[in-house]
Amino acid sequence: MHRIHPLARALLLASSVFLAACGDPVEAVRQARISPDPSMTVAEALEGYPYFMKVQWSRFEDKDGRTIVEANCDIDVAANCRTVSQASLAAATRDVRRDYFQARFVVEGFPRKIHAQEAAHITDCTNGHRLRLADPKYLRAIYSRELVRFFCLEGLNCPPGPPQ
Repeated sequence: MHRIHPLARALLLASSVFLAACGDPVEAVRQARISPDPSMTVAEALEGYPYFMKVQWSRFEDKDGRTIVEANCDIDVAANCRTVSQASLAAATRDVRRDYFQARFVVEGFPRKIHAQEAAHITDCTNGHRLRLADPKYLRAIYSRELVRFFCLEGLNCPPGPPQ
């Protein structure tokens, strides 16, 4: 049995990550190091945020033919809103189907260039309404592990009636 030198093993691992990132836009974004904190990857920032339960990655082409990678991060509402009373939290979540954070990234060129395009809090209501609030500060706060009050509203979060 042949033993692989630790340096050779590290180079093989780095090469495989590099090649995967070159071919797959989702993996390129996951491994990208961007502002506001290039010391961690996008995946480390989003998947390590303590107020997200899970992160789903996808890609699509926009109307201009650009490759967009999207990370949809389900918010742990109970953890995020621990200072809100149980009654207020129950009223705020009563008509909510899904509450999540969405980050979109543009993937361009070779080698891949990754740019954050948008960060938004989205609430999908059971009656079909969708509430969306985009704010560039969201991504900075997530990278620094700050608590972001995505959701904690006193009262009903979803408007009544069918969407217009």
